[in-house]
Amino acid sequence: MKPILSEFQETGIILNEKKEKSKAFTFAGSDEKHYEFNGGTVYLLFDFGSKKDRIVGKLTTLFAEAEFPYGVNSLYTDNFILVFTANSYNVEIEEKVDYIFQTLEKG
Repeated sequence: MKPILSEFQETGIILNEKKEKSKAFTFAGSDEKHYEFNGGTVYLLFDFGSKKDRIVGKLTTLFAEAEFPYGVNSLYTDNFILVFTANSYNVEIEEKVDYIFQTLEKG
């Protein structure tokens, strides 16, 4: 998980691990880390094994049913899932998160 956190740090985004996890982004059969920073919240899901499709399905349902006023950005890989929910409209933060997700997707 350190390479993922390093990508955020390299763009100037310092993530602070949340003490209380959001129930909406907590899934049986996976490990999660929930982080926040001044631009929003990042949810990192990993160690989900064969449950990836089930988790992606639940996330898809969540995104369709819940209201996220400033948008959601997500990245699905075989090893981890990253979800970013913004807490305000900030083009600079959106661009940084997009860059991080593109970098991580390329591996």
